[in-house]
Amino acid sequence: MKIEYQPGTSLLHRLDVRVKLFGFVVLLVLSFLWGRWEFNLGLAVVAVALILWAGARPRQLLALLGPLSIIVVIVMIFGAYSYNPAAATESDSARVVVSFPDGVLPLTVGGISYGVSLGLRIVTMVLATSLLLLCTPIDHFVAALRQARVPHVIVFIVMTALRFIPTLQHRAEQVLDAQRARGATIDQGGMIRRVRAYIPVMIPLLTSGIRMSDDLAAAMINRGWGATPRPTALFTLRAAGRDAVALVVLLLVLAAGIAVRLLGWGAL
Repeated sequence: MKIEYQPGTSLLHRLDVRVKLFGFVVLLVLSFLWGRWEFNLGLAVVAVALILWAGARPRQLLALLGPLSIIVVIVMIFGAYSYNPAAATESDSARVVVSFPDGVLPLTVGGISYGVSLGLRIVTMVLATSLLLLCTPIDHFVAALRQARVPHVIVFIVMTALRFIPTLQHRAEQVLDAQRARGATIDQGGMIRRVRAYIPVMIPLLTSGIRMSDDLAAAMINRGWGATPRPTALFTLRAAGRDAVALVVLLLVLAAGIAVRLLGWGAL
């Protein structure tokens, strides 16, 4: 799945970028508030529902989460065994489910919940980031940074990074298609063989990235970049009534999440 803006008419597309950035922060804060996997699973489901609402197809969603599955599983395993039962707030969290002989590396109920929560946090963060990029044009990010009085150099760096990601994705797909047309078996064999097969892909991709950087630098010089300390913007962001309603809803959700955590729900 390409992480780039996809035009649409959904409410998520029409919301102000500043509200969407605040919603992104709220989702991340909530994911770190709770240690139990049930709460983080609910956040991941909400993120999936939102990204589907934004126009992404289930096949694209699987393509986004597929390469992430190995990392998520590794994080779950390490998180489950790194959990400290002495810090458990519930007696059931310290109960040992399975362990090696002589009690070596015990796996507790709290450890399983903690490991699964860490994996779900990664999924939620990836989905939230993809959702933000899918339903927000890059120009809106730039306008929000300008109105926040962020230095022009930092604005340019952020804008360039956001534009380079989909460009490099397109270029990687072109290189992969060219290799397949030449008979390369990139998607076959074990993990080690696939890693070796991707080496011929990385070389032209890196070369292409360096060439694009040189072209960008030359274009910046020809257009007199830096001559004006603060260039004028093409448009100014203006909030609408729906943005105010969405902001209030997000504040209520954040307050409810903090209240639930303070009451002790969701803690291991």
